Amino acid sequence: MERSAIRMNSGYNGPIGYLDRIRRTRGANFCRNAFLRTERGNRQNAVRLINDDRLLFATLFVLQPEIWERNLYQELSERNRTALNICQKIRSAKNPQDGTGGEISLKSEDVHSVMLWMFNTGAGEDGLSAEFDQILDITASVLVKTHHEKTVLPVIADLIFRRNRRGVYNHDLIWAFFQARDPQSLTHIAGKLRSSYKKDVELACQLLHIPEDTPLNTGRDKQKQYDAYLSWLKENSPYVYFTGESLQLTNSPSVCGVNLEAKYLCKDVSPRNNRPLTPLTDEEIANLEHFHEVEDEEKAALATFSHNLHTKNESSWNEWMQYPVSKQVDIAKYGRRELA
Repeated sequence: MERSAIRMNSGYNGPIGYLDRIRRTRGANFCRNAFLRTERGNRQNAVRLINDDRLLFATLFVLQPEIWERNLYQELSERNRTALNICQKIRSAKNPQDGTGGEISLKSEDVHSVMLWMFNTGAGEDGLSAEFDQILDITASVLVKTHHEKTVLPVIADLIFRRNRRGVYNHDLIWAFFQARDPQSLTHIAGKLRSSYKKDVELACQLLHIPEDTPLNTGRDKQKQYDAYLSWLKENSPYVYFTGESLQLTNSPSVCGVNLEAKYLCKDVSPRNNRPLTPLTDEEIANLEHFHEVEDEEKAALATFSHNLHTKNESSWNEWMQYPVSKQVDIAKYGRRELA
């Protein structure tokens, strides 16, 4: 049941090859033996089966010993040769994520497309073996960090939570996921707040830094928290930056934060480096000097009021920004009808 469910959420729902069907229905050993029998009887037919465009990465992975034993490497398709080269590099390199060393560069576009095939067709087979899972983890890391590939993020998120249910190591996948530094990717985590699985909800709260005492006992509670988080993200996404914290460093990572200075100025920041996307003007620099004079609690109130007013009425916001910061605080706390 679990393996079937994983396939449904693996990111790949396309057709599969003959060897894939044998492996899935009869097991890996039967698939290996069937492939060897075919190769000994008709080598060209075996090559055709292994080079089937519909082949899943997991089947190629399982058949590696037979491929090397029967000297089939040179007869493989370019995709399959590249995939095996990637596997070899991961086995031999101490730091394969850096994309250097060996005969193949993990930074090339050819490798990018093959890694997409490996990960998208392999994710549904997570748990096949420890080595296979490690290859999935490193492939995910390279796709996200080196190739800035965001299409795999929903699949990575799904794997993170499925491994968590099984009590399997998932910290490298979590690290890879947040390397995308994409505020909208947080929605893939937030969706698990509504899960019927307690472990899903607990991990989502941990990754999103939601307080442990947040009521999440009923479906209504979960939906309320999910809606609240999406509302928070919609308001703050232009000002969200990623900290680099992960479960590899702390049990309670704060993976992202909100740049209150940017929110106060209504100025988008890069989620990667927390810097404004456009240079600050002299007026904005002066405004920030006054902003720094107030207490932290008042900074949060000012930033929220500024964002909301700017969204609602930019003309009123421009007027409000001309006031002394003490008056801005009073208006933010107690309101002024003329700025409504």
